[in-house]
This record gives sequence, structure tokens and C-alpha cells, in this order.
Amino acid sequence: MRLTCLLVLSAVAAYGAENAVYDSNGRMTAMIYGGDELAVRTDLVAPVAGWSRLAGLAQSTRTEVTRGDGAAAWKGVIEIQPGKTARSEQTAREDGASTRLTVQLTADAELDLEGVFFRIDLPRVEFAGGRGEFQDGAAAQTAALPVHKPPQAEFFRGHAATLAVTDAGGNLKLSASLSRVHAVSLRDTWDRSGRAYSLWIELHRGALAAGATASAEITLSLTGRPDSSPARLTLDASRRRYRLHGFGGNYCFNIESPVTQYTLKNLRVAWARTEMTPAEWEPENDNDSPADTNWEYLKSHDRPDTNLRREFLLAKQIQEMGIPYVISIWRLPEWLYTDPGKQGPQAQRRRVAPEKWNELLECLGSYLLHARQQYGVEPDLFSFNEANIGVYVLFTPEEHREALKSIGAHFEKLGLKTRMLLADATGPRGTHEYALAAASDPEAMRYAGAVAFHSWGGATAEQYAAWGDLAEWLQLPLLVAELGVDAAAWRGRVYDSFHYGVREVRMYQELLLHARPQGAMQWEFTSDYSMVRTARRPDGGEELTPTHRFWFIKHFTDLTPANSDALATTSNHAKVLFTAFTAASGGRRVYALHVANLAAAREITLQGVPAEAATLRAWRTSETEAFRELGTVEAESGVLRLQMPPRSLLTLVGPAE
Repeated sequence: MRLTCLLVLSAVAAYGAENAVYDSNGRMTAMIYGGDELAVRTDLVAPVAGWSRLAGLAQSTRTEVTRGDGAAAWKGVIEIQPGKTARSEQTAREDGASTRLTVQLTADAELDLEGVFFRIDLPRVEFAGGRGEFQDGAAAQTAALPVHKPPQAEFFRGHAATLAVTDAGGNLKLSASLSRVHAVSLRDTWDRSGRAYSLWIELHRGALAAGATASAEITLSLTGRPDSSPARLTLDASRRRYRLHGFGGNYCFNIESPVTQYTLKNLRVAWARTEMTPAEWEPENDNDSPADTNWEYLKSHDRPDTNLRREFLLAKQIQEMGIPYVISIWRLPEWLYTDPGKQGPQAQRRRVAPEKWNELLECLGSYLLHARQQYGVEPDLFSFNEANIGVYVLFTPEEHREALKSIGAHFEKLGLKTRMLLADATGPRGTHEYALAAASDPEAMRYAGAVAFHSWGGATAEQYAAWGDLAEWLQLPLLVAELGVDAAAWRGRVYDSFHYGVREVRMYQELLLHARPQGAMQWEFTSDYSMVRTARRPDGGEELTPTHRFWFIKHFTDLTPANSDALATTSNHAKVLFTAFTAASGGRRVYALHVANLAAAREITLQGVPAEAATLRAWRTSETEAFRELGTVEAESGVLRLQMPPRSLLTLVGPAE
């Protein structure tokens, strides 16, 4: 096969391999071997004397994260005892197939501890019945990993400078090399985080004096034979499932960043979402009469170099590019809340004062009228962001229904084209029920233009499907108004990794397979959760470097035909997800096939390729490639056989020109 050869030749090592995954505080959450992922977890822990409390990186505050030169570093402060803190530092560096960790804990005051330990949790299911080997330089010790609960949780204690834990089948092996000999122990644990064999490496024993530091350097490696079983994919081009308008992104926060213009220029944006900031438009009530607008006061806030001005100008740019967009509210002016001035700007679950409702309508309507009159723009849809949980304004389902009717009628009265966005709820798991009160009210639905949810945290196929079913029932477009994996990933820039990009690819594919949206908007296409790294050049300018996440998303935005039909697809492998789309273009039918291999390298057989698209162009993004065009591939009797590298996304577009 011509494509198979190209796949091998193009796999140059443009990027370093990713051996481990971390949370925002620096705790390892998984290790990767051959493309497969194993839940190996680490922590730096300091048990208080008597084991009354176990403080660790989970309790770290003010964590600072830096990344660069192939390393990541975390610094934080942990309250060990009431009023007594310690400073944690950890650096992780990929070193070939190994990960080198340097960890330390420094006491700010004398701490009454059992000791300071580095903890490694190995998943019990995979390692049950396995074996641990410990070498201190002079002698070796071994320990069997018990299948059943041992009499004591701690079933081994010894010393080691090197150690290895192997599963019962001799496949998976975690090796650790320590910079010096440490006391070590093994425990069989089962707590809220799950079942594990916990390896405790002692960095320091007993109390830690003020200013004293406990530290260690630990090199970890994980080896094993990954699951490389072949996958069989099937395309049924005769079955069209739903219409997809296209993909886009949020342009809500940090819109002044150069990333905003970079994504507008370098991605084909089919949907957008912007922020409406009533608190900047009307920070104080213009007057006591909602029927008498003080335009001079309101317009005075639309000044050069303000966020409000950038907001209007960005909306103008988006609309002139022909991109439909949603405008959403996060925060209201303090004077519109039931508790003005009593909470900070980050407070959630705030309520609109009922007696100020007409003032709210005036505020929203005047903002949109000014946008139309001064900038020629009108949003397609309007919403309060995540009002189901109050980020930051809370509505019950019934209040949401009444808001749709009241605000929708007001916009209509003003002659605005902007329709209401039903739900715009956070999280996909069962939250479709939030929309049902409004969905069952004909008057509310008069003003609804679409229904939306946010994908944070993911969902089951059935939970995603409930949103698609709701939209079909209402005969409204379904939008994923915030497409995101981890709502807390901004802490510690967890999103800035190849692994996070692979998680997003999985989510894109699962949403397309089960939720059936007409549009999906990535969080975000700005420097917030940025897919593009920025660095200051010597001349003072900004240097922009797209990450793998950018290239993964470009597969969907740029290679999926606009206004296309989703086709029926199947995959017999849980780690390979397959979606396909088709649209009429230039008197012929164009196809785009997205194949996501989420784990180890494997052979893939794809059958059902239409004869009219037998010759397809191929693009691939993997850990060593970024949106690389691979040439063309020929289907033989509708069948393609592909060799896909680990954790990669392949898009085939045909017929090739």
C-alpha cells in the first residue's frame, strides 16, 4: 500500500515522547508505554505524627507551574498542621523512555511528622499476583504482591537504591532508580481513589525542623507489551445520520492575545462564541427608569483600548467573516444582583433581583442595539453561561424558562434578530433535564434558536445521546457551546500536553458519534486554554508556536466539509474511533474520514469506502508529526489497510483532486 510506506517514512522525531501525565499540582496520574496508558500515580506525602492526617500535593496551594526545555516544574505550599506549612518543589524531565523526578519538601516551621515519603500507586488489577524486587547495592529482597487482603496493609519493608515491580504475567514492569539507598515499603490499599499497591519511599523519618528539607531524585520507567490488536472499521455511506454545520471555538476571555487572530486566520471557524460584559457596559444603573435609556452614559464606556471596545470589534470581525456566533453572559453588574456588593467577582450562584428584571432587559437590549448601530453586528444566539449551576448567574429550570420568554420577547420588540440559546448547561451527564421545563412551554420555544450543552468531564454514549434526542425532538440545532475535557485544567496548565490533546480527540469523536451536534466550539481559540504557545522575541514581538492540540483540531475544522452529513460508522475496537462526513461540492460528493487511534500502534482495516472516493488524500497528527500531509491512498474494492502509529489522528479526504 502506498500510504503504508508514507506512514513509516514520515514518522520523523520532530517532538519528544511523552512518558507520563500529571495533574495541576504535579502528581503523576498515568504512565505511557508503547502508546498504552496505565494509571501509575505518585504523590509527595507528609503524615502527621500518629497518622492523624496525611498531607500531600493535593493540598498544595498557590501552585506555580513552569514548562520548557523538556521539563515541567511545580512549586506549591502545603499546610501540614494548622498554621504550619511546607514548600513543595518537583521537577519532571523526560529522559528517553524514562522520567526523572526531583522532589523536595522544605518546612517553614517545625513539623511533627511520621516522616516525608514519595508514594507510587500501582493499579491492583494489573499487578495482582506480581512480584517486587529491591536492591540496596549489597543485597536483594523480593516480595510477592498478594492477590487477597494481607493480614497487615504493609506487607513488605526493606531498603533499595533500585527496584522493579512486575505483573503476574511478566509483561508490565515498573522500574525505579533512586539517587541513594532509601527505606521502602509496600502496602495493599483500597480507598476512595481505588485499589492499589502503594510503594512508599522514605525521604525523611520523624519530625522535620524549620528550614530543613527532605528530598530525593527518582527515575521511573514503565515497560510492557501494549495492546496492538488490529481494528476493523466499517463505513456505510448510504446511511446519513445528521447534518453538521462545522467546528469553531470560544472567543470569550483573553481576546486581546495574538492567539485570537492566529486561530481566526489559520483555522476554518464555522461557529464562535463571545462574551457579553454588562458590568462594563452599565457598571451603575443609568437611571431609575428602564423605559428611559441614558445613552450618553452607556456609550461613554465604549472607549478605545477597553475590553468592551475589543469585544465589539471582535464580534464585528467574526460577523464579517460570515461566522454565526453565540454571545453569553458570565457576570452582571453588582447592582442587578439580590446581594449587591456582598460577594466578590468570582462568587457563583448569584441571583438577579426580581425588582430589577426590567432594568436587566434594558441593559441587555441597549448593549445589542449599540452593537448593531455602531458596529453593524447582531449575535445569532444569546445565553447566560452555565446558569444550571450558576457560573455565575443561577436560574432554576423554571426561571430559565421564564427568562427565555421575557428576554426573547424583549429582543423581538426591539427588532433584534438574536434568538435564545436553550440550556447552555455545563456538563453533559443528565443535564438535558435542565432544558425540559422550557422545552415543554410553547411560548418559550417561540424564541429559542438552538439548544446547547458543555462537554466538560465527558459522558456515556447514552448521556450524550440524550442531548441529540432532545434537539431532534425540538427540531433545533444542537451546539456544544464549550467543548472541553477538564474544567480544572487551567490550574497548572494541564491542557498544555500531547496527552490532553489525545483526550480532546477522543471527546470530539465521541460527541460526533453519540451527541450528533450541528456545531461544536472548542474552549478556547484564545490564549485561555491556549492551543498556541507564545514567546517574546528579542525584538519585542510575539512568536507563536501551535501545539499538537492545534493540529489535532485543525483536522476537524479544516478537513471536514462544511454543512456535511454524518455517515454511519462502526469500529470493533474501543481504542479506535471512526467518524465520517460527506457533502456536495462543485458538482461532486466529497468525503472526510476521521480515524483516531487512541493507544498503541496497530493495523486498521477500513471497509465501505465509496467507489467515487477510492483515491483519498491523507493527513496525520501523532506525537512525531503535526498535520502532515502523507500523499494519496487507493482503496481496493472499497477496502483500505492502514498501519497507524500510537496515539494518532488520521484524516482521509476524497476523491483526491
